[in-house]
Amino acid sequence: MHSEEFRRAIESIKLRAPIEEVVRERVPALKKSGALWVACCPFHEEKTPSFKVDPRRGTWRCYGACGAGGDQISFLERFDNLAFLEVLEILAARTGVELPRRARHDRPESDPDEPALRALRCAERFFAEALALPEGRAALAYVRGRGLVDATITAFGLGYAPANGQALLEAARREGPGGIEFEALEAAGLARRNEQGRSYDFFRGRLVIPIRDAQGRPVGFGARRLSDGDESGPKYINTAETKLFHKGRLVYALDRALAQVRRSGHIVLMEGYTDVMAAHQVGLPQCVAVLGTATTDEHAALIRKSGARRITLLFDGDEAGRKAAWKALAGLLHLEVVIDVVALGGGDDPCDVLVREGAAPLVAQFELARDWFEYVCEGLAGLRGVELSRAVDAVLELLAKVPRPVQRESLVQELGKRIGISVEALREQWRSAHSKASWKTRRDAPSAAGPIAKVEPTCPPLVKESFGRLIGALVLDPSLVPLARASRGRLADEELAAIFDALLALYADENATIDEGALLSVLGEHPARHRVVPMVEAARTADSPRELVEGELRFLQEQERKLRRAELQARILEQEHASLHAEGEDARIARERADELVQRLSAHEAEWRGLAAS
Repeated sequence: MHSEEFRRAIESIKLRAPIEEVVRERVPALKKSGALWVACCPFHEEKTPSFKVDPRRGTWRCYGACGAGGDQISFLERFDNLAFLEVLEILAARTGVELPRRARHDRPESDPDEPALRALRCAERFFAEALALPEGRAALAYVRGRGLVDATITAFGLGYAPANGQALLEAARREGPGGIEFEALEAAGLARRNEQGRSYDFFRGRLVIPIRDAQGRPVGFGARRLSDGDESGPKYINTAETKLFHKGRLVYALDRALAQVRRSGHIVLMEGYTDVMAAHQVGLPQCVAVLGTATTDEHAALIRKSGARRITLLFDGDEAGRKAAWKALAGLLHLEVVIDVVALGGGDDPCDVLVREGAAPLVAQFELARDWFEYVCEGLAGLRGVELSRAVDAVLELLAKVPRPVQRESLVQELGKRIGISVEALREQWRSAHSKASWKTRRDAPSAAGPIAKVEPTCPPLVKESFGRLIGALVLDPSLVPLARASRGRLADEELAAIFDALLALYADENATIDEGALLSVLGEHPARHRVVPMVEAARTADSPRELVEGELRFLQEQERKLRRAELQARILEQEHASLHAEGEDARIARERADELVQRLSAHEAEWRGLAAS
């Protein structure tokens, strides 16, 4: 949360940039309907308008598929793919509001990454200009030979790194004002020094492809040799890992794909840069590629944040493409979205198909794409003996990534039917592969020695929903805050806790207005801000804020009792199980822990019975 000065600046900005005006600039179809403004939601496809702007409250909300909502700042964050402070800067300049110094993007002073970012922007321009020079002809001929047109080359910022090893260094020295220091180029992965201390360009004599983050900032480069017959270095190289460039945290072309992904809910994951560029060229802007050989948790988080409800994996039909698809599945199955696979045949890569035949064949394949489980099972066809056993191990590893136990069990049963192996045999194979490792993990875990750890607080979905309704009702009737203040200590969800704290801060200020807009101003760029408007809108459907608050407080108290009881029972079973499988001193310690937990459970039960009686 921000200072009072910062909050006042945000409120002034919102007053001078009315929400309906800000939204209409991006959504021209927004029409007045009574006290509200209405349109089809710009963040997903729909035929019936469900997107509403309320000027009185200074909020917007989608009542359709995405359910998103917020103020004019959160709208621009989402629509323009900007950071909170970037939006504030734009609106402050537009409205003439002076931002407190701590909020300004005076990047050379406040942002330690700015020198490297400036170096990367300079390099992107320099490489693009070099592509048009005579020495860049071979690189330009290569990309045109792949079927990429000039508009695509410009849009993706393709360039050429001159071969002499000094060209970028010289261009950086001339960059005004003041030039760019070698240290900034080095921090950006653009220049190095040899053993004699002589500096040189990292990228030399290569086609260069800018890699941008989700905000569209260049953070690194990929580079390709211009001749497959040239053995002087690897065919492809990337910027070395830097503070800004992490392959495991970047999704290529996500900045260009976000708008379409949010509208359609569909994202297509491809293998290479040129595949993605060709897809965008023929009108498939939902296509992206991960960097590196596997899909990481950070990649998955970016895809989740994009709003995608369906992921299509589009890879070559060869063995390398199949391995890439499996690695992608391993990193994505926990997202609980629809995942399907298109594997191209005939030896063509997606870029060749797109350039030769356009978008239509791939769009048709998207409609016929195989569910990921179907795709995985097809790979088992014809396998026998040891080969089948190893392949089944790999499938079981994938199924372990499925987060819902019921779905996972159903897929295991289906796998057994398809390969003619009993479910019990599959379970036994899984146990034999993992039992030793899992038992070692239990034995080596910190909880295996010393006193029993405190049961950590958790916040199950039902409890989160209840707290959301509670906070929403408190916003509608702030006089109820004292009634619910004590429940803040039981709130384990970080985002909901931040909203509750913002509400308490407003309540403590006798001059403050308490509504959704004020809460959003206090929260600033905190990620919890996206939950405020939906939360309050949900509370508005109740007959009475007081009845809602009292009911949710009773529910939360009962849920806390059940949760604590379930956690302790699970710990008791764990220790009893450990005592049966351990020997000697380990078994004795496990039994003692189980007894201690039983006593703790009894004490909690007695405490709750006393509270219920009172």
